[in-house]
Amino acid sequence: MLTYYTAREHDANPDARLRELFQELISPEDKVDAIYADAKQLAVIGVSGLSRKTPAVLELMKHPETASVLLRLAASGESVLVRLSGRETVLYVCGEQVQKASLPVGDAGEIWGILGAGNVSAGWLNEQGEHVIDLLAPSPGPHFYVNLLLGNRIGYAHPLQTTPKSVVDRFGGGSFRSHAATQVLASRWDMRQEENGFPANRQFYLFENNRQLFYSAEPEEAAIVSAECRHSQNQTVITYVTACGLEIIRTIFILPQQEGLPLATEVQRITIRNTGAAARSLRLVYTGMFGSAAPGALFEDVLYSNVILQGGVLRDKNGALAAVSPDYYPENGRKDLRFHTMLLHQAGETGFATEFCVNYNEFVGNGTLQRPQGALKLSSRLYRKGPGFFAVAAQLDIAAGQTVLADHFTGLVSDKGNAQWDEEVLAREVGQLTTRFSDPAEVEKALEQSQAFVREYSGFLQIHSENEDFNTYVNRNLPFQVLYQSFVSRSFCQTQKGYREIGFREIQDLYASMYYFVGMGQGELVRQLLKEWTANVFEFGFANHNFFWVGKEPGKWSDDALWLVQAVYRYVNLTGDTGFLDEECTIAGSVPEATRSVYKTLQAILVYSGMISVGKHGIPLLDYADWNDCLKLDDTCINGPVKEERYRKQLEKGGSFGDPLESDYSESVMNGFLLKVAMDQLLELAERKGDTVYAGELEERRSTLHSNLQQHAWKGDFFARVLFNRYPNGEYSYLGAGGDGLSADPLTEGSYFLNSFSWSILANCATEQQITTMLDVIERTLKTASGLKLVTPAALGKVSSHTASDEYFPGDRENGGVFKHACMMATTAMFKAARNVEDTALAARLGQLGYWLLDITLPYRTLEAPFEICGNPRFCTQYNNSETGENIGPMLSGTSTWLTLSLLEALGIEHREGEIMIDPILREEEQGLEFVLRLADSSYRITVSKPEGFRRSRSSQASVKLNGSQLSQPVIPLQEEPGVHEVVISFS
Repeated sequence: MLTYYTAREHDANPDARLRELFQELISPEDKVDAIYADAKQLAVIGVSGLSRKTPAVLELMKHPETASVLLRLAASGESVLVRLSGRETVLYVCGEQVQKASLPVGDAGEIWGILGAGNVSAGWLNEQGEHVIDLLAPSPGPHFYVNLLLGNRIGYAHPLQTTPKSVVDRFGGGSFRSHAATQVLASRWDMRQEENGFPANRQFYLFENNRQLFYSAEPEEAAIVSAECRHSQNQTVITYVTACGLEIIRTIFILPQQEGLPLATEVQRITIRNTGAAARSLRLVYTGMFGSAAPGALFEDVLYSNVILQGGVLRDKNGALAAVSPDYYPENGRKDLRFHTMLLHQAGETGFATEFCVNYNEFVGNGTLQRPQGALKLSSRLYRKGPGFFAVAAQLDIAAGQTVLADHFTGLVSDKGNAQWDEEVLAREVGQLTTRFSDPAEVEKALEQSQAFVREYSGFLQIHSENEDFNTYVNRNLPFQVLYQSFVSRSFCQTQKGYREIGFREIQDLYASMYYFVGMGQGELVRQLLKEWTANVFEFGFANHNFFWVGKEPGKWSDDALWLVQAVYRYVNLTGDTGFLDEECTIAGSVPEATRSVYKTLQAILVYSGMISVGKHGIPLLDYADWNDCLKLDDTCINGPVKEERYRKQLEKGGSFGDPLESDYSESVMNGFLLKVAMDQLLELAERKGDTVYAGELEERRSTLHSNLQQHAWKGDFFARVLFNRYPNGEYSYLGAGGDGLSADPLTEGSYFLNSFSWSILANCATEQQITTMLDVIERTLKTASGLKLVTPAALGKVSSHTASDEYFPGDRENGGVFKHACMMATTAMFKAARNVEDTALAARLGQLGYWLLDITLPYRTLEAPFEICGNPRFCTQYNNSETGENIGPMLSGTSTWLTLSLLEALGIEHREGEIMIDPILREEEQGLEFVLRLADSSYRITVSKPEGFRRSRSSQASVKLNGSQLSQPVIPLQEEPGVHEVVISFS
């Protein structure tokens, strides 16, 4: 009889087994690592005395001599313990009893040398927030050693969709995209999360005397003494030192857009220094894989992907190889022209590569990518079909003590936003690129320009607290992730390789980044980005769910258009630009093309979401799903165009425009709260415009909605998440509170959704008693050591044939995982409520919980236990598994955006017309904080002091001074004078 074991049900743990067998030698506080000696899972090989949990045993097994000692002792079924104590290494064996085993001095020294005092490092963050990585160290997870790079097309056409972006791992691997989802360097369609890009991307070889000396993606070569990667904001630098006297430095970044140059160009500068005493004659071979013009075909027809492509090159007037550039046959493939060029700077001269290869099989031969057979001589032959592999080569002659530079430019010339498009565009733009960068100093200037922009962008908020890690993260890495996400859809990062487009949910990133853009004087860019979203709203008031150059899935997700209102409101408050409301934008789907104002567009959204697409309780319909895709609860739901057609037929039978659509579809309570926020904000904008008639109408509708939410959505212990209308017998009437009958946990009487708590507060709907009641439920049912779960176990299969929660094991993602994006929404709500509720004890409780949740979300804490927590120390990931605490991708997420918004809420920063409110809620143990806000030419240095304990302006005496003058409240009038203005807030 066979017995089946699974990871979750059979909770065998080699670490626990090690502690059991050697319990007299291992204290409870001791950090250990162990593996099973065989498949029976009885004997183990382990290490104790570690400074942190690391894969220490597997590291020992990489070294044959050490592994031989340990495996010999374990060969007879005994367990082995390597005990580290100070610098002493002691070996124990457990058979029938625990005995000390002899360990030669040399073996003990080797073990200590392998593990060292740091017990296998996952790198560290320096004062600039750069992740410094030893390439020889093991990886904690697929996201951990990844960097993100972004181009800069601000001031050029369509920056939202044309800004180039890259993913770079610690070996320089990964992929590169230009506009929208267009691949320049190919992604790799593979089950392994670690491989975002094709393995040949950005890699190179060095040969000497016809023997391979070096390969950039293989740092464990015996010839390499050290190998280090430094990921920083918008650049990656990888450095190798070889035993034969070479220092090799790789600098990778994306060129900021320059007039007349290709739309997207990524640079890798390879610097090779000869530190030896003799001259060197080396051969450099560089490789990559261009993206497909028809990436969808890779799922079904790889042959098609190859035969629609042929090799191509650009030559200069002397016949030299200016670039390799594949030629695609389909017409749509001829609008995006990829290229790669090498510029070699040595002995005061600049030249091109002298050989090329565009046939992967020819290059690799019977070898491997690590040891290709065809690299010693590239054929320089053009082949009639793909794939888009390329290799280029050149000879390097380096005198002792001298340096050569090899600049590699990989890019794409596109018709997107290119008024100069014609048959000569590839030759013209690549020619201008090679001419400009024939001067090696131009690469350094472009890199500095890229870095200067990031520094300038980050200047909106600079925090100076006692926690330097926190300061570095908030001042450097957090703003860069928000910047990156402002131009990139959620699908593009290390482990998401698909083509999810930019959607209305992604506008949340602009909620945060607009402060940084306006702070550096780029308010016009924010206007431009907002107009692109506004142009994807249909006349009827629903929106395209996603869009690149054309929109798709109109009105399928019910929350989409509502996010736009908050974005416009934030922008107008930040800038005072009420004129933007009158800006004309295209109406999506209009034929012939028509326009309307932003203000009228927002009104149409509220008519659709608040009057027409509502259910029997007057709350917006759920449709295919709202913000949380696990709620696919209405199998027969219809999209926007179908709904519009049905509605018009309904009106033909009677009634008037604005009556609700007749249906028994479910209602989204979260959408109800989003709608309430939108009504609050548009009401304020209407009053600012002087539109009293519309403001009066909206005030009445807002009051009705608030009443409906209180009457129908509050269920005694929590706000529901969904209201059902399709069960005439009342079998299920709601989801998401006690008594809903949909709990999958026998110990919980209902299912609870975090967003119902968060958005009831953000929408100013929850009373203080309701907040207190919900907090009790959250701490009892949703709180875990890793954060707040999105939802308690819910039996959604009872009300739907397919929900996203059906896709995951319990504890993962939408099935009881910690959805950090939602957690940061909750944190924002907590800080808001902590400032406004009357009950000081409740306010303190909210503040404490908010900071606890924020602190465990800060990504740099992954370095405390990198091989357990995983994630990335510089960028937020989207999820934690609520059972294990492991960070799970993707990296691009609303987590960083809402973490920024929660910080602004904690600091009490609220922009109003002509003034800024600064009303902070600090940590209870914090006695002081300083931060600087920059708005164009003026900056505000805010210094806050308080005694230990909870303080807020509502219930504490607070002194507020501006430039030495006392103010009556923490509201700072905007100062016209440029320079730094001093704001001092003191709590008694």
